[in-house]
Amino acid sequence: MRSRDNILQIYETFALILPSLLSFAAKHCDLEILYHYKKAMKVSRMGISAGGWRPVSNLLKEILTVGGSPLLGNLYSVFELHSHLSFFTENSTFFLKVLRKDSIPITANLISILKEKDTHVMYTQLTHLLLRFVYAVQETLQHLADTLEAYPLQSPAAFSWRPTRGKDYFYTRIVSDLNRKIVRGDYPRGTFLPSEKQLAAFYNVSVSTIRKALTELSQRGFVRTINGKGTMIITPDDSRVRQILPNPGRTEEALRYLHALQLLALIIHPATVNAAAKFKKKELKSLEEKLYLPDSICIIDIFEAILYHTDAQPLKSILKEAFRLTEWGHYIAYYDHKKQVLQTVNKRLRLAVHELHTGDYIEFANRIADCYYQIFQHARDIMTNKYGFSSAAAIQLPEKYY
Repeated sequence: MRSRDNILQIYETFALILPSLLSFAAKHCDLEILYHYKKAMKVSRMGISAGGWRPVSNLLKEILTVGGSPLLGNLYSVFELHSHLSFFTENSTFFLKVLRKDSIPITANLISILKEKDTHVMYTQLTHLLLRFVYAVQETLQHLADTLEAYPLQSPAAFSWRPTRGKDYFYTRIVSDLNRKIVRGDYPRGTFLPSEKQLAAFYNVSVSTIRKALTELSQRGFVRTINGKGTMIITPDDSRVRQILPNPGRTEEALRYLHALQLLALIIHPATVNAAAKFKKKELKSLEEKLYLPDSICIIDIFEAILYHTDAQPLKSILKEAFRLTEWGHYIAYYDHKKQVLQTVNKRLRLAVHELHTGDYIEFANRIADCYYQIFQHARDIMTNKYGFSSAAAIQLPEKYY
């Protein structure tokens, strides 16, 4: 039962987010010149028996990578890894029978949809198609449970997405946690962090690991070490960005930050709709109070509330990791006209919370998504125009499909 639920959650999650990701990416690439297009077309004409589902799946990954970003392609690779896709599409006759109830073959239908010029139409058609896929998976899993004494699929590992795997040292997780707490105001400007020993005990690591984390925070401009006193929280200034962006490692981080913001802008709407009904009155009151605090970046609190109310573990993992990748650049988005930008975002968030009070979950999600579009565009424009980071200009503004 647990194995079945885990697999079904993976398909439900990707049915929720893939329509927007594929619609966005397909618009920014020419399908017919892609490497995997011809093989996928062969499968669409002759059926999956011509080469399995792999050519079509490779095409989807290529579209997400070329038209979207390496981050989107990496995310799809993890979906393939955890979803047992080849089992359903190539080894389960029952799954294919359920999927073929409609007269149009799913592969031909999928490629036809991806060539649609109107991305809003594409989004709607992809949503319907992927829901068919989820239904077929659900029926197949139930059929297996009803007809077989022993479930043929091994219990899968929990879904986990780590696009920085291999570069994700433990101290970077500490940096992310402290970064979030500083930006959120848990550690106000002018105050001191706990001592190195206290932080080491809290995170259950060595003092040397804490020192690496504090060095990184210092390079980002969030803290300054004062001899005899400790590590003080400071307000970063744009001179720090000018120093670190030319560094190749920082350039990679900055691009990943914008790609993660782009990803969040594309998927936050369906995630918010799913979580909206679970907000409690006490939570809303606390959020409203923070929205009126000066310099409050309340979108972080609202995101964490959305994350808390997200039940599907794969979706929670994706949201959490995408958010972690944006923490490095939070302050970049607010350097120019910080007060004005925050006031605009918080005004939209206040309207969003009002919609939540009235029970209009769709409009609540609309306004949250609008905030992410604004933050992405502002951060990209600043990095391009103010800091001369030309690579940022090539990162496309996400579209709205709601």
